[in-house]
Amino acid sequence: MEKKVYLIDGTSLAYRAYYAIKGLSTSKGFPTNAVFGFVRIFLKLLKELQPEYALVAFDAGKTTFRKELHKEYKANRRATPDDFKSQLPFIKRFLECLGVKTLELPGYEADDIIGTLAKKLKEKGFKVVIVTPDKDMKQLLSEGVEILIPPKKSEKPKKLRAETFEKETGLKPEQIPDLFGLAGDKTDNIPGVPGVGEKTAAKLLKQFGNLEGIYRNLNELPPKLREKLKEHEREAFLSRELAKIETEAPVDVEPEELKLKEPRGECLGELLKELEMKSVEKELKKLYPNLTFGPALPPGKEVKPEEFEKELKGDLFSRPKIALFAKEGQLYLGSEGKFCRVSPEEGLKLLKRCGTVVLFNQKELYHLLGEELQKLPTFDASLALYLLNPLLKDYSPETVGSYLLKGEVKLPQHLHHLTEVEKPLKEGLKERGLTRLYEEVELPLSLVLYRMEKRGVPFDRKALEELQKELEAKAEELQARIHELAGEAFNINSPKQLSQVLFEKLGLKPLKKTKSGYSTDVETLTTLALEGHEIARLLLEYRKTTKLLSTFVRGILERIDRNGRVHSRFVQTGTATGRLSSVNPNLQNLPVSDPVSVRVRNAVKAPEGKVLVWADYSQVELRILAHFSEDPNLIEAFREGKDVHLETAKRLFPGREITPQLRRVAKTVNFGLIYGMSPHGLAERLNIPLKEAEEYVELYFKNFPKVKEFIEETVRRAYREGEVRTLLGRVRPLPELRERNYHLRSFGERAAVNAVIQGTAADVMKLSMVKMEERLSKLNAALLLQVHDEVVVETPKEAAEEVAQTVKETMEKAVELLVPLEVEVKVGERWS
Repeated sequence: MEKKVYLIDGTSLAYRAYYAIKGLSTSKGFPTNAVFGFVRIFLKLLKELQPEYALVAFDAGKTTFRKELHKEYKANRRATPDDFKSQLPFIKRFLECLGVKTLELPGYEADDIIGTLAKKLKEKGFKVVIVTPDKDMKQLLSEGVEILIPPKKSEKPKKLRAETFEKETGLKPEQIPDLFGLAGDKTDNIPGVPGVGEKTAAKLLKQFGNLEGIYRNLNELPPKLREKLKEHEREAFLSRELAKIETEAPVDVEPEELKLKEPRGECLGELLKELEMKSVEKELKKLYPNLTFGPALPPGKEVKPEEFEKELKGDLFSRPKIALFAKEGQLYLGSEGKFCRVSPEEGLKLLKRCGTVVLFNQKELYHLLGEELQKLPTFDASLALYLLNPLLKDYSPETVGSYLLKGEVKLPQHLHHLTEVEKPLKEGLKERGLTRLYEEVELPLSLVLYRMEKRGVPFDRKALEELQKELEAKAEELQARIHELAGEAFNINSPKQLSQVLFEKLGLKPLKKTKSGYSTDVETLTTLALEGHEIARLLLEYRKTTKLLSTFVRGILERIDRNGRVHSRFVQTGTATGRLSSVNPNLQNLPVSDPVSVRVRNAVKAPEGKVLVWADYSQVELRILAHFSEDPNLIEAFREGKDVHLETAKRLFPGREITPQLRRVAKTVNFGLIYGMSPHGLAERLNIPLKEAEEYVELYFKNFPKVKEFIEETVRRAYREGEVRTLLGRVRPLPELRERNYHLRSFGERAAVNAVIQGTAADVMKLSMVKMEERLSKLNAALLLQVHDEVVVETPKEAAEEVAQTVKETMEKAVELLVPLEVEVKVGERWS
């Protein structure tokens, strides 16, 4: 599913709040109107938008690069009111407490931060929504980037899209700076051309496109207007530069940093108490029912390393617990009311002399301290809390501490308090039966993943560069053929222009209508292609080609290091089911849908003298279903090595010859029904009548009655216990089942079954990786990559056969089920 990120213009919202509310202050006279107004607006946005990713950008001050272009830029604005400036730190503090990322950049405005991030995140596949009331931001509108204008009072937010903007104004978003170049802007003291208003400017731009086009055609204009433009040519081009939003600002933010964190109740409580905004606590409680507002913890005392070292003296039984925290390559140690900062080298020496080391995300700390860390008596609080509650947004030390302790955690001053989280977490793991999963799977896996990240995945740069050239040429060729069939050149990436060409000029039959016109989505184009319209087929091919080019080929080429390797990061605490995910780049998402896509995988190439071994669990989730359901027909099929999709097809289509098409139908039914796909969903997936889909579901459950019993019992247990568990005991809480909303409850029911099966598959894979790591190292082989049910291993050529056998044997014997686990293993220089 496409991820959506909200980029919010914090400065504009704060100003709007400041001028909307008057005369609000604390009993001590401190003004709070801007903070209160901003908080109300922001909480309303949170409630309505429910963002997963967001960033709030602020101006860093009046001195920006635009001042160098034009000293009078914004000079006519009144000085920022002091009572507004004094409230900004509290607005930012509120967002920090709420777990929302904020950013300001010296020399740049909030607009530039948003413009740069919008471009970067769009390239990374995000749908970007800019939240701002500012009209100059409209220049950022494009496919994948829209604007949400926050509402005033009881109004509804207004959405702007590129196509609707063009329809309403006749201008393209990229013409906005040219509009300001001509008409200027009094608010920001952008001069423009005196005597040229917005209507005239818009008319000129519709006729000539941009300033260059206007100045090339001055002779076509009335004498008076021509003279004005001639006289103020410099001001026109300068004004355009001033109005242009920078999209290449030095903003270094990764998408995962924009993920909203859990709000810190103590932090919010302290802030709201100071500002005397008790009513806001009620609003927060509506959004976050489990949020508690408590006192701040007492800070520790910072001491020098040698003083801290004195605490570590004593015999083996009296050594203190140490909390460990790392930030920007610096280590912090905390214990018994004190903390100190040390280099990684110093820290490692000190840690060897202490008792338990309470730390957070041990995998990342390996990158700083190396494998010496595994010899220490560590306790990873992040992993422990993840096992106890896999639904939190992050497992940072601040979140873990605030979640478990009665107070807000600020680091490093509260670091010593974090030694206290070990006891409740260990007790929680023991009570919930999760200790073994922690000790035998997740903790050792953190070392395995660190080694994989450090090792990197070898790519054939030359092969990717060749593929890049081919795809660029193919995209150009497809574009030319599409333009030829359309009878005109147009922007293929513009839904509005494409819609006009397909449904107005060529007269094709539209499938569905959106707010901005007729849809040109994949479903529409696929339907048109099946009806024999060549242009639709080519458009689908063009989209696929450009996606492959930008997301995978260029995305990987940018990250290949000097040794020809790409170092992805594995996220161990990112999913509720226990599956691993991969970021920067996401190598778990390499495409395999056709021969061209497969070439991206084929670019994973073993270095000289080595080969790759890759092993894939065969139908592991269906085997897990057979184990849990104890369905005799499923168990028989797997024990006798039959093709389970073929066996299902025989039962769904008795007496008929089973064609590949019928087997595909059975496969869709097999996988669909595991995850709660309704007859309606099955009908859509298979493109068949609803009645036929209902017959398939009925026949399936008639032939596999124990599967139906398992699904129903799993959902009943989930309602009864509020959670489900995997084979290894991993817990997936299901708060969705307590919702009044039918759709949310239905999602919870599907998630219950999915968590048991997919979560067990994830556990089995993780256990396999832990078990094979030591065996592979003895053969000079190493894990490179894990992708859902598959692993990729690098090995010397001469050991390939033994490594393949070792991997297969380890994976197949990871756990014992009622049916055998089967693993398909392949060997080659390239992953295919």
